[in-house]
Amino acid sequence: MKGTIEMNEINEMHQMDDNLRPRVDWKNRILWILLITCFWYMVVCSMPGEILFGSGASPFRGLVDKLGYMKDATHFTLEMYLSTITAFIGIFIYTGVTRRNRFIFRSFLPKFPGNKISRLLQGLLVGFVMNFGCIVCALISGDIKLFLNFTISQLPFYVFALVCVFIQSSTEELWCRGFMQERINVHYPLWVAILVNGVFFALLHVFNPGANVLPIVDIAICGLSFSIAKWYTGSIWFPMGIHTAWNFTQNFLFGLPNSGLVSEASIWGLDAANARDSLMYNVEFGVEGAFPAVLADLLLGVICLALAAKKGRLGELMQKQVTPRMDPTGPQPWEFKLPQESSGNGDWHYADDLARKNPADPGQTQENDGDQI
Repeated sequence: MKGTIEMNEINEMHQMDDNLRPRVDWKNRILWILLITCFWYMVVCSMPGEILFGSGASPFRGLVDKLGYMKDATHFTLEMYLSTITAFIGIFIYTGVTRRNRFIFRSFLPKFPGNKISRLLQGLLVGFVMNFGCIVCALISGDIKLFLNFTISQLPFYVFALVCVFIQSSTEELWCRGFMQERINVHYPLWVAILVNGVFFALLHVFNPGANVLPIVDIAICGLSFSIAKWYTGSIWFPMGIHTAWNFTQNFLFGLPNSGLVSEASIWGLDAANARDSLMYNVEFGVEGAFPAVLADLLLGVICLALAAKKGRLGELMQKQVTPRMDPTGPQPWEFKLPQESSGNGDWHYADDLARKNPADPGQTQENDGDQI
């Protein structure tokens, strides 16, 4: 009896401590992650690039004018693509410096198991095939006409443009599929992180020229499929390659609008005067605003899901990701070796897997309200 009374007193003291402890509304975790992503990506990390390479008082505009080599096209490339380089560098600094995000930082590096040059090249090939297929549909329907617009003296510019497009496309992937998706997956099942990522990616393009319902729907499906592809391959490099090839193919290879933005130079030129809106092509937004792009993006996600189902991995969509929440200095997810029979590809591990293999240590899978974003 006495022991029971003492236990009740201890429980009451713990309850009092809990009541005095400040409460955080973690139901809004997704909102906070979105706000932090927007703040760091769009404000802190992107503004320096806009100042250096954007329009107006950019210190590089005078140098480009003085050199006189394809200056209009170079201005466009600096302003629309290379201006993201500070956000590209910023994501590495932010995830590398903040202790709780270092597992994300390490997932960007070559030593991460899924990050191989072959995976990047696969992404480049997939992105080219997807975009080129959409362009062929527009050509067959007669909605666009192209003409060759290339001389060998322009080759250095297109190499420079490819590098800049890679920086811009990779920046969006690192922030969306790299940082934001993984932070949400710490607290919520993977399917929630993928869904939020698709919606957020669409909202990033709402104010682009020519954006309306169909283009925004396509961008949302694109965000979903890129997120699924990143999960299935276990590599951020794969969607980086797809994104780069897609943007470069339509903007600099065939001279079509890239989310409403038209390059000042391209290897193939568009006869803009005779272009027309249809189900196959959107005059303002480009192939991204037409049904072939919707089908191409949807097909990418469906193929990845089908391959994952074949390997028995669809259960991962319902799981939270294991991160070093309990011990930030301990093993990172990709360093922790699970037995071969565990689900997944061995590169990324989930809470249910870890709980099954470590039943004596349930704390590894418990939610930690003190986890930093």
